[in-house]
Amino acid sequence: MGKILIQPGRSLFFCLIILFFSIRPTSAQTTQFRKYVDTIHKFSFDLPSHWAIKYSDIQHGIICIPITSKEKEIYKDCFEGIVFRMEFFNTGLDSTLTADGNYTKLGNNYYTMDRFDSVEAKNIQGKTWTGIYHNNVCGISCKSNGFHAAAGQCEFMYFSNGNITVLIGTNGRALDDNILKRLLNSFNFNQ
Repeated sequence: MGKILIQPGRSLFFCLIILFFSIRPTSAQTTQFRKYVDTIHKFSFDLPSHWAIKYSDIQHGIICIPITSKEKEIYKDCFEGIVFRMEFFNTGLDSTLTADGNYTKLGNNYYTMDRFDSVEAKNIQGKTWTGIYHNNVCGISCKSNGFHAAAGQCEFMYFSNGNITVLIGTNGRALDDNILKRLLNSFNFNQ
């Protein structure tokens, strides 16, 4: 076997990098989840324990907000303190998506407008539902520096059991991959 040669001045630097990556927690390891249950619309999914879902008079609906200081800091300035919004429709997926004209369907695929471009949504499916997912560029406004631009990442997830469709839409900041996967894999309509 060959030896790896490290120059003397760089050995401390490389050791620190290796140490950093070996002890650095990943969000997949540190995120704790709990089950959120909606008893009215009869569905559930896993939610990070540092978030809470509540009704907001200001938003006129159900929102997910951060509850720890660290998470509040992340979401406060450019994202209005909101992780995502939920909307509910008493219709199936096709009717929900085509009713407002924001989606078109070609074959089995849905398309939405992302500013000026048509974006194909990904078909998603669970044991008790079918749906779509897409991530669009969206506008955000940051209070601290007056920044306003189409620089956000709004994710849209529709879940439908044929009678009820649930929309979960982020507010300009995409979910971490492990949180998105856990939400999609755990979403369930309770019969």
